[in-house]
Amino acid sequence: MTGDPSVAAVVVNYNGGAVTRTCIDSLRRGVGPRVRVIVADNASRADERAELERAYAGAEDVELVWLSENRHFAGGVNAGTERALAAGASHVLVLNNDTEIAPDCVKWLVAAAEAIPDAGIVGPALLDLTSREPLSLGERYAPWCLAAPRTWLRVRSAGDGLSYRVGGVMGSALLVTRECFERVGPYREDLLVYYEEVDFCLRARALGYAPLIEPRAVVLHDGMRGFAAGLTPYAARLKTRNLLLLMRAHGAGPAWLTFAPTYAGLVLASAALYGLRGQWSVVRALLEGVRDGFGSALAAAPRWAGSRA
Repeated sequence: MTGDPSVAAVVVNYNGGAVTRTCIDSLRRGVGPRVRVIVADNASRADERAELERAYAGAEDVELVWLSENRHFAGGVNAGTERALAAGASHVLVLNNDTEIAPDCVKWLVAAAEAIPDAGIVGPALLDLTSREPLSLGERYAPWCLAAPRTWLRVRSAGDGLSYRVGGVMGSALLVTRECFERVGPYREDLLVYYEEVDFCLRARALGYAPLIEPRAVVLHDGMRGFAAGLTPYAARLKTRNLLLLMRAHGAGPAWLTFAPTYAGLVLASAALYGLRGQWSVVRALLEGVRDGFGSALAAAPRWAGSRA
C-alpha cells in the first residue's frame, strides 16, 4: 500500500438492534488498516439509540451520528460519508447493517483500490450469511439492460481469484475512494433505497472510473430478495419507480428500445405472479411505482457539495 490509508466504514441503522451491533463489531475486529466506524442512525426509536449509546459511546473508533429524520439508506449513506470526508477519510466503506465482514476484508479492498486507482469503487465477494453461497461477485449492467433480472447480470465466477473489472458493485458492501466520492457526488436521495448504488456506479463510470471486485475480500450478507421472491408493497413501488428514474437519468434513445419491453415484461409478469398469490396490495404498488417513475421530477440538488466533475 502507498501511505497510511484512513478508512471510515459507514453503517446505516434504523432500529437494527443486535444485527447492527454484530456488523459494527465485525468491523472492529478487522486486521489491516484501522477503521473508524460511523453509524448513521435514521431516527430510530429511543430504546435503540440508548442501546447504541451504551455499547459504543466511549469507543474511540465508533462515531454515532443521530439524524433527526429517516433519510432512508441513500440519505444515511450521505450523512455518514459527509462526516467521513470532513474527518479526512481516504476511503469510505459503505455497508448494509445486516452484513458481517471477514477480518482481512478491509485490507484487501484498500489494497485493490490503491493498486488500481482508476477503479474508484471496489467490492468484495458478497456471500450468503447462512449458506456461504455467492450472492454477488460483481454485476455487468448498462442502461439498456437495467430492467433485466439482476441475477442475469451477475458475474458467475471469480476466475483466478484476483481482482477484476465489473460494471457495478452490489450496494450492500462497497469501498469508494475519497477522490471518487468527491467527483461523483453523493447518493441520489430521491431514490431512498433500491438501485441507489447502480446510479452511483453509472455516474462513476461516466467519469472514467472502472469498478473492481476483489474476491479475496469477503462480506457475509443476510440474503437478498428480487421481484419474485417476496416483495412488500413498499419495495414493489420503489423498485418499479426507481428503475424508471435510473433510465431517465442514464438512458439514451436507443437504450429505451431494449429497456421498455423488458421493463414492461418485468412489471406485468410480477403483477400476474402476485395476483395469483392474492397479494393485490403488491400489484397496486407495482402499478403505482410505474406512475411515480414517469411522473417524478429528476433528483434535486445534492444535500452536500463536493463534485469536481
